[in-house]
Amino acid sequence: MNDVSKIYRTIFITFTTGLCLLVALMPAFAFSQTEGTPIYNPPQKDAETRRREGGDIGSATANVSRGMTRGMTRGMTRGMTRGMTRGMTRGMTRGMTRGMTRGMTRGMTRGMTRGMTRGMTRGMTRGMTRGMTRGMTRGMTRGMTRGMTRGMTRGMNRGVTRGITRGSADAIEQKLANYLSKQGISLYTDETPVQESEGKVEEGQIQEDTGEASEDSANEELAQSGEESADEQETGAHGGPAMPSIMAPIASLQTGYTTKSQPVLEWYISGPWADQIEFTLNEYGKTEPVLETQIKGPEKEGMYQINLADYNVTLKPGVEYEWFLAIVPDPQERSGDFLGSAAVMYVEPSANLSEQIAKASPAELYSVYAKEGYWYDAIENLSRRIDEKPEDKTLRSHRVALLEQVKLGKVVDYDRKQL
Repeated sequence: MNDVSKIYRTIFITFTTGLCLLVALMPAFAFSQTEGTPIYNPPQKDAETRRREGGDIGSATANVSRGMTRGMTRGMTRGMTRGMTRGMTRGMTRGMTRGMTRGMTRGMTRGMTRGMTRGMTRGMTRGMTRGMTRGMTRGMTRGMTRGMTRGMTRGMNRGVTRGITRGSADAIEQKLANYLSKQGISLYTDETPVQESEGKVEEGQIQEDTGEASEDSANEELAQSGEESADEQETGAHGGPAMPSIMAPIASLQTGYTTKSQPVLEWYISGPWADQIEFTLNEYGKTEPVLETQIKGPEKEGMYQINLADYNVTLKPGVEYEWFLAIVPDPQERSGDFLGSAAVMYVEPSANLSEQIAKASPAELYSVYAKEGYWYDAIENLSRRIDEKPEDKTLRSHRVALLEQVKLGKVVDYDRKQL
């Protein structure tokens, strides 16, 4: 097993080394045979990748290098930065919101549920227990006491009173009858006493006023459902403009240099975008952006420029800045942003470079910038010359060469179609 492991390890090391050499030598193979082609020399070849594109730019070599560099560098730097920033922000916001919402909801729900459950259980248990105990005790005690007391008192009082009254009346009546009998007079006549018939009260039917409410109409109107119509939905999320397939900064993979404190930043978009595009410039390591604004979306595919002088923004020398372009479909959910970003640093030119710039002709200037590692000056100078001479295929082929060297893949096709 050890011998097999060694063989596999040797094969893996050999393959990885060969692949790295191939990636490193591809630019040289691609451009060494073309005379006059500008060669971009990154100022820091082993620096981390700082460029990000919106969409798939389709560069195979870029995928190899990004797999080895972006995962490690971005995971550590952006993970820590965003984790701390977003964690604190979202933690405080969501914590307070959810805490208040859940606290109130759960408090009311649990309070009502527990209150009703416990109240009914305790009420019924205590009510029945106390009712039966107290009812029976008090009923028996009070009933017997009051019954005996009141019965004896009322019985004696009423018996004595009624006995005396009724007994005296009967005795007087009997004596009077005997006396009248002796005199030949009868107290009672033979005629049957006419008993007055009790008048019957005619009972009228009492008609109750029922007070019935009138019936509700059977055809009561339904409440509005609040659902959007099909037309409204079509003009919403599904009716918006189509998202471009690619939006990429025209920048080097690593941090690009510029000799200007107010450089021009170039970017590419694969199609029109009718809404606004968010542009942000951040100083590396700072939480507050240097510039955050909205730019009008382009009407067609192409390469476009952002001049920092138009916004009165000046870069500090030797400080790294990161700039972002973002299409924001949903401002409430920024994780769905379609964005691209790159890094730029203002580095004052050396005396040697200043001398080369002074001696170079307009046709050579962008090559001088590229050779010395000043990407932003090289691409700006070359793009300006293409705008001045759009039919010059040599200039456009030189821009294709620079874009390929920084692995911009499908972005290169825009220039190739015009060659």
